[in-house]
Amino acid sequence: MNKKEVDSYRVIVQSRLEELTLMNAKQSSDMHYVKESLEEVKVILKEQNGRVRSVEGDMSAFKAIGAMISVMFSSLFAYLFTRS
Repeated sequence: MNKKEVDSYRVIVQSRLEELTLMNAKQSSDMHYVKESLEEVKVILKEQNGRVRSVEGDMSAFKAIGAMISVMFSSLFAYLFTRS
């Protein structure tokens, strides 16, 4: 290889290295943004899970109350029908 070809190769390699450096910096900044977004999503998900847990607890309480009322009415009807 002569000096002109070597210099041309070095220029190409240098420009490619600069491109890769810029791409790496952009990727790093994008990763930082993704990490921040992920943390926000985790916080929102925890809040939602708390609300869902609360609603599920309320539904369980309503089911328990409904079951007790149905047992009381069925016992009352059984008593009334067996008494006659």
